[in-house]
Amino acid sequence: MSQFIERHGRLFREDRIEEMLDDCDYPLAVQGTDGLKVLISREDYREWLLGWKRDLAHREMHEDNLRIHTLELPRAGKFRVWIERSFKNESRERVELNVIYYCRFDTPRPVIEMIEFGAPPDPAP
Repeated sequence: MSQFIERHGRLFREDRIEEMLDDCDYPLAVQGTDGLKVLISREDYREWLLGWKRDLAHREMHEDNLRIHTLELPRAGKFRVWIERSFKNESRERVELNVIYYCRFDTPRPVIEMIEFGAPPDPAP
């Protein structure tokens, strides 16, 4: 399971967006500090990811760290993964993200059902 999330992050760093789209189930809910956004299709998620990549590129930021904080044991085929991501640039500007991926087991691998940004990295007991 951790390899699945690490792969998803690597695909983002390597600009392999099309492969990232295969990791998700649609519609894909994305909860951020500005509210809930529902990405209806692969095309919506592609545009969302490309917008995020453009913003990071404009700020000359690259990923500094991706750390899996907590990996929940699956229940009824579903699990959550808490990760910490950080990006930085030469001007020492940093972006720190706490993210929860809500996943389920699917054949042949897990899929992401929802992404929550801004959540604290400590899972509820």
